[in-house]
Amino acid sequence: MNDISKYSHVFQTLTIRGVTLKNRLQYAPTVVLKCAPNGDMTEEMLEFMEWQAKTGVGYITVGDTPVTHENDSAWLCEMNVNSDDCIHGMNQLVEAARYNGAEISVELAHAGRGSRQDLNCPPVPAVSASRPLNPEETHLKEMDQHDMDYMKGRYVDCAVRCKKAGFRIIMLHCAHNNLIAQFLSPASNVRTDEYGGSPENRRRWPLEVLRAVREAVGNDMVIEIRVSAQEDTPGGLELSESLDFMEASQDYVDIIHVSRGNIFDFSAAAYTIPTYFKGRQLNVGFAAEAKKRLRVPVAVVGNITSLAEAEEIIASGKADIVAMAKSYMADGELISKSIGGRVDDIRPCTRCDQCGNANTYGTSMRCAVNPRMGTPGSILPLQPEKRRKVMVIGGGPGGMMAAQTLTGLGHSVKLYEKSDSLGGLLKEATSAPFKEYLRNYLDWDIRTTLACGAQIILNTEVTAETVEGENPDAVIVATGSSCLVPGIPGIDGPNVISVMDADSKNTATGSSVVVCGGGLSGLECALTLAMEGKDVTVIDLLPVDKFCANMPIFNKADLFSHLNQYGVRLVGERRITAVTDTGVETTAPDGERQLYIAETVIIALGVKPENKLGLQLLGRYGSDVHVIGDCAATGRTFYHANQEAYHASLRI
Repeated sequence: MNDISKYSHVFQTLTIRGVTLKNRLQYAPTVVLKCAPNGDMTEEMLEFMEWQAKTGVGYITVGDTPVTHENDSAWLCEMNVNSDDCIHGMNQLVEAARYNGAEISVELAHAGRGSRQDLNCPPVPAVSASRPLNPEETHLKEMDQHDMDYMKGRYVDCAVRCKKAGFRIIMLHCAHNNLIAQFLSPASNVRTDEYGGSPENRRRWPLEVLRAVREAVGNDMVIEIRVSAQEDTPGGLELSESLDFMEASQDYVDIIHVSRGNIFDFSAAAYTIPTYFKGRQLNVGFAAEAKKRLRVPVAVVGNITSLAEAEEIIASGKADIVAMAKSYMADGELISKSIGGRVDDIRPCTRCDQCGNANTYGTSMRCAVNPRMGTPGSILPLQPEKRRKVMVIGGGPGGMMAAQTLTGLGHSVKLYEKSDSLGGLLKEATSAPFKEYLRNYLDWDIRTTLACGAQIILNTEVTAETVEGENPDAVIVATGSSCLVPGIPGIDGPNVISVMDADSKNTATGSSVVVCGGGLSGLECALTLAMEGKDVTVIDLLPVDKFCANMPIFNKADLFSHLNQYGVRLVGERRITAVTDTGVETTAPDGERQLYIAETVIIALGVKPENKLGLQLLGRYGSDVHVIGDCAATGRTFYHANQEAYHASLRI
């Protein structure tokens, strides 16, 4: 058995209202979108709950579960708890968690002004604490007394149904400017009646809801509330008022979960769903302040990444429970590896928010670094019928994932890389000072690949003849991409460098820089140079609002906020017609020409697949060849490389 003494505070039990949590770890509520579009239970949701429970946490909280599923959901495919017809599926979920070692809770929520009106035909007005706050919110209706009584009843009804279904814990979502928090916040509650104005008035209806739910579920159910310690929004909720609400709520609730931010304000949402620009343990200081005033246990969430951090937080008395989500997504064995003394083996989260980006498109949650996360059981790894000899060509993220997966399945693997080190384009992509999380992942990825049992062959460029000589059973081609250099006059001038050279600092840049290309690599390069004190302009043919169009929305918002903070000029709808020794010549759609002065011009106009070898091998060997990642198509990220490498490996 493992010795858990190093994490003795984390592994203390906690008993509340007869419910015993085996440790102080919570799988924080997340929007997973694995139910059916109408909210019915699915096998995929049950399998995901089993996976969450097997991480070893004390309890799981099913995220963002709407109390009015029929017309005010924030997303499709959230669990439906609005009808007794749902109890059977809800109970299956409870059993999936409990039989795999974890207690289970459910976050009851209402999006209020954030309700998705495209789910409703015809549109139904969304209710909120207040009248519309801007001209775009034409769908909003300020709640009257009838609405407040009805919505309070919805929280009560859903809470009671959860209890009938076997839940012993529920969470009421009072954070992130969702409906209850819309009443608490002076930025979203501008009412003039007894439910608006003073802090006491603004928390009146939220406390009425908490009291009604407690009375309905009785004394044998644990109630947790999630609260934003501060909203990080101009004029929004601040810590002092938030603490007053937490203190007042103790008469009805048993755990107070300290979070942060406002999901409907992009800059504030970067704290709610912390981006890669944010530091660690964002809310621990707030939780410590709450602990000074509260008599009930305090949970804390926000860029907490390890069991060691959780142990320090609890041991020092800053919180009683530590909630994480993305760190478990990146490595579902985080707990077992920690107590087993294998901390260096834990796969780090990059905070890329590919998991959260599923919310934007209504797709099922997946992870960029852990393809197993959220993958249905029907395609989980199985031991192959026989050991095969496999060549992996390319040592970037896709090639490394392939090598790790194939060796884990028992195959004999040779990985070829034409340069002198593994990492591919991620080596340059991790150079910026704000890419710590990605650097940690790359270090882990290289270290894990070198130790996985594959034969690593560096400084070797593979040809079709090399493959023929090796005569493998299968080949995975992960040769990546290279910078696209269009035929623009002057683009080969001495003042022009590639974004990869700029990122790696192989070539010095002048004090004034024009970056050609408004994609992620161009914008992150621009920000890095601006942080060094350089004068930077980014130019692209696309409109500025289309720059980084496919980037997860909160990371994108935070990136653009930093670009603005450091004075980077973004110029859209300009065709680059020439590069001169003084800068970049452009033409607008109306024919206007303009020269942007720069000492250095950086080319970040996208990449082209390095697919020549892959096409040759496909033509010769067919289905025994698997082409993945950047060399398969344009517009890819390390998410696509990892996912495709993993699933190609399973097919071999």
